[in-house]
Amino acid sequence: MSAVVLSKKHHPSLSLESIKSLNKNRIHTVLEFAQTDDDRLLQITNLDAEEISAIKATLVDYYSGYNVSVRDYFRYLTDVVQPINTGIRGLDLLLEGGLLPGHLLEICGESGAGKTQLCTSLAVNVAKRHKVEILYADCKCDFSANRVHQMLTAISCTEQEIHDIMCKIKVQRFFSAESLVEAMENFRALIDNHDTFKVLIIDSLPALWYLYQNSKSNCYPLGLLTRLIGILRKLATENFLCVVVVNLLIPSAELASKPNNLRRSTQNVVENSSYPALGKFWETVPTTRIVISKLEGNTIGPERLLTIWKCNYLKTGDRQIVTITDVGTS
Repeated sequence: MSAVVLSKKHHPSLSLESIKSLNKNRIHTVLEFAQTDDDRLLQITNLDAEEISAIKATLVDYYSGYNVSVRDYFRYLTDVVQPINTGIRGLDLLLEGGLLPGHLLEICGESGAGKTQLCTSLAVNVAKRHKVEILYADCKCDFSANRVHQMLTAISCTEQEIHDIMCKIKVQRFFSAESLVEAMENFRALIDNHDTFKVLIIDSLPALWYLYQNSKSNCYPLGLLTRLIGILRKLATENFLCVVVVNLLIPSAELASKPNNLRRSTQNVVENSSYPALGKFWETVPTTRIVISKLEGNTIGPERLLTIWKCNYLKTGDRQIVTITDVGTS
């Protein structure tokens, strides 16, 4: 609307003479016309008040957007887009079908909760069940091809099947935030030519941004994070990717030992006296945040509790139990 130039086609009452008069008074676009007072437009043009009101109503009706609730929008997505089933029953139940294209999902949990194993199982199952490719950004050097082979062998896949599935999982390791941002920008530029890529997994962001925790200035790391956020949102919404990001959940007891500036950025301590890393700057980025945690009173068992802590279209607080072992997540 702000860049659309006024022309006769916008309304029958807009003549060439009227448009020339408007242009002489620095009113060139639809937005400028709509924002100009009616009294001034009466002085500039030969139009009467009713005609000006009719033109404005037509322009606003044609070029303005309309409000849709976030819940309705994601319900619409589930109607027109088939969720990608992850093969992890508890996760699929929690997400009402699986990963939703156009959606940024965060898997958050304390160290040792099983985040990487959950993401590895997710990548393996999606590659096995669907004709899609997965880009796995390994920021902790935790991804293990041997573990993937072990998972597939446990479900009696042949060597050829194992080869084909592993080829669908494209793993790239990153040792700095700069290299991750650059790689995501390149991926964004090339993805239009690779329709088979449907899932992006980043495990895990804090591993790279913690390199700046002793930095004297927050501007540079926040600038990098801002660039990454923009790219991930475009990959999700414009390229319809399922974006899965791993984040670290930090016990609040560790908050007292952090610098004052980090304490200020993490004031909203969430339930169980823990908070997600990356602070308030990252807080609004994920569409859905799922926390993985060990069961209370059974911290050595394989069961893990998945809880929706934040979501725009699912019920916050819903829970499911999954089992994490060396041969996958079920």
